[in-house]
Amino acid sequence: MLQRYDLACQTFKQQYILNATYFKEGGPILFYQSNEATTITCPDTLILADWAKELGGLTATLEHRYFGQSLPFGNDSYTQENFKYLTLENVMQDAVNFIDFIKSNVTGASNSKAIVVGRSYGGTLSAIFRQNYPDVFYGAWAVSGPFYAFGDSTEIGQEVQQTYLRQSYAAFSRIKQAFSNVKSLVASGDEPTLAKELSLCQAPNVTDAAGVVTFNYWLVGAYDILTQFSFMPSYFHNVSGPVLPTVINDTLSAPSPLAALNQTLWHAYGGDAVAVPSGKPCLDHTIALPSSINIAAVPFSWVRCNWVPLNNALDPRGIWQIGAPLPPSASDPSAGCKALWNVTTPPGAAIKAKYRIADADLRASTRIIFSVGELDPTTSVAQNGLGDAVGTDPDQAVRVFVAGGGHGQDLEQYDPGADWQSVVDARNIELNIIKGWLNGTAAASTTVPSSSSADASSSATARATSA
Repeated sequence: MLQRYDLACQTFKQQYILNATYFKEGGPILFYQSNEATTITCPDTLILADWAKELGGLTATLEHRYFGQSLPFGNDSYTQENFKYLTLENVMQDAVNFIDFIKSNVTGASNSKAIVVGRSYGGTLSAIFRQNYPDVFYGAWAVSGPFYAFGDSTEIGQEVQQTYLRQSYAAFSRIKQAFSNVKSLVASGDEPTLAKELSLCQAPNVTDAAGVVTFNYWLVGAYDILTQFSFMPSYFHNVSGPVLPTVINDTLSAPSPLAALNQTLWHAYGGDAVAVPSGKPCLDHTIALPSSINIAAVPFSWVRCNWVPLNNALDPRGIWQIGAPLPPSASDPSAGCKALWNVTTPPGAAIKAKYRIADADLRASTRIIFSVGELDPTTSVAQNGLGDAVGTDPDQAVRVFVAGGGHGQDLEQYDPGADWQSVVDARNIELNIIKGWLNGTAAASTTVPSSSSADASSSATARATSA
């Protein structure tokens, strides 16, 4: 249905994937809510497929309206007028209707319990669904959801630099020096050297403050995505093994700090390098994210302006700042919403209160797993307000910390080439918690022994804490 409570019953086609191969009567519905991606996620590429087999459940994915092929107005969907149907209320209703559809059309599913799962923005959605429709969504697994980035000053940039510092002080020092060198080149107006040293197709206009900020975010973004998706070497250029060790080793072996930065930029953005007929390929710093990250920027900008006002402002105290420090509003993506969509973004606190995801709400929530990864910068703004004691109540909300884990790595299917033991342990914890929900019993164990990760210099645990 196009609009919630629409008496005219206007409809549109929404893409979904459903697999009931292992389903047994009354088994759980493992429902993955797709996020801001340009293509729908097949649930059989996730750990949910293995769990469905073990639990006698089915897997299902619903594509987010206005993303991928689920466009209510086809090629005309991305207009100010037509975006008015892209609301959080409608997104929630889509999911509710989809669960009703499954229960009505899959034999034996009428009394099945639905567990909603999502990652990143989708992780936030999964908690919102559970909090606002508890009768429909029996439980939720919120993977790497940025709950504390809603309009507030964030620490994501600081978390990124701390990740590299923990990996190697020597590499961190070279990264810091590289940014200092770039800052000097910007200050001196030496655009030719900047372009040459960093393989840029065109240097940023160093006299344009906004352009320098965009360039700054592009540089920092390379280090962000390389640790965030440290388990996905296929996302990156010239990376065949574990991502973070590759970046660290190349940083240490480069002939200079700027050469190290250049190599990192190629790892992050080289897959989208621009071919030059008369010379070497170059990097376009105006492309915010590599295409491998798979984000539909236009509809997601509407989402961010209306109910997910993520603030990725850089802390001027960190190593990343280039150019004059700007007020928070200049770095806040929601600041441009008035010009872009003629909307005023609601305060983050108001959104969290309205949809029951404020800190107090989440502390009091039930049957929600909040999982976060050690190497994921989003962890700095993810749910962290749960207590340390794990109780015997199977319905307690639980936070699972994945040692050495990247952005939603525990949601992926098992990969012997990328998953170290702590990630496997985390999945076992999460599965046992869900079993406890379904059976009405506490998980047998929510703490596992320490295990070394491929990217972490010290051993850590996959551990759970509860409210």
